[in-house]
Amino acid sequence: MNLLIPQDRQKSPLEGRPKVNQIQTSEIEQEIRGLMDKNNSVTAVTITNGQGEVIFQTSNWDITSDIILLLNSWRQQAPSITVQGIKYSILQCTPERLVGTNVMGMGHIVATNNRDQQIMIAYVTPEGGAGVAYMDVARANDNVMSILSKAAPTPVPSQAEAPAPEPIPEPTPTPAPTPQIEEPISMEAAKSVPSSTWATAASQTDMKNLLWELGEFSKYVSRGDFESFLQNLLTEGDQVKIWELIKILRSLKNFIDRAHVIQ
Repeated sequence: MNLLIPQDRQKSPLEGRPKVNQIQTSEIEQEIRGLMDKNNSVTAVTITNGQGEVIFQTSNWDITSDIILLLNSWRQQAPSITVQGIKYSILQCTPERLVGTNVMGMGHIVATNNRDQQIMIAYVTPEGGAGVAYMDVARANDNVMSILSKAAPTPVPSQAEAPAPEPIPEPTPTPAPTPQIEEPISMEAAKSVPSSTWATAASQTDMKNLLWELGEFSKYVSRGDFESFLQNLLTEGDQVKIWELIKILRSLKNFIDRAHVIQ
């Protein structure tokens, strides 16, 4: 992958944005819809170029503010990424592939990079398999790459090169037919993607989201997934992941101790 992207880059929303015509946009939507139909654990998709400029996003996912940090973390082979306030531990990281999972059972992030020209990032539900989803996303990214690389229309010759036009008799004016505009595929049916509000100010925090996250973690622990995660971590012996978990557990213990004092 290329060098890191400056995080303080100031651009207007349209500056440098890849140009995608209406036909290409429709074909991309068709391809993403086919991906989601084939693998229903993939519920949200973002496509960018190597500079982090958005080419396409499903309507249920706006990660524009996270993309540059995500791509830089990928290029630095960081142990984790954060998307919409949710942390995902990295399981696989190569220049072409990124697979991350949330240890609290809130799903997975998979991404595929086609020579830094086009990157597809997808959210995968907790029930889905990240490895299988990555393969489906990679195939879809190749198909979208083909859509975007289609040859542009042949340019019209310049006036100097074009032959002199013959006079054309003026036709009798007739009413112009009403153009039929093809409606784009609706993405409203796409499922929502979890996001965290922990980083927001207290007055802006949505209590329902906090309770939902706490409930999801409780389910994750009660059904034995957390114990399985610990056993796999001990078996792998990944020092970086173990240290990350130890820091989380220490913070959790300190929080519990303070909560007992307050009570």
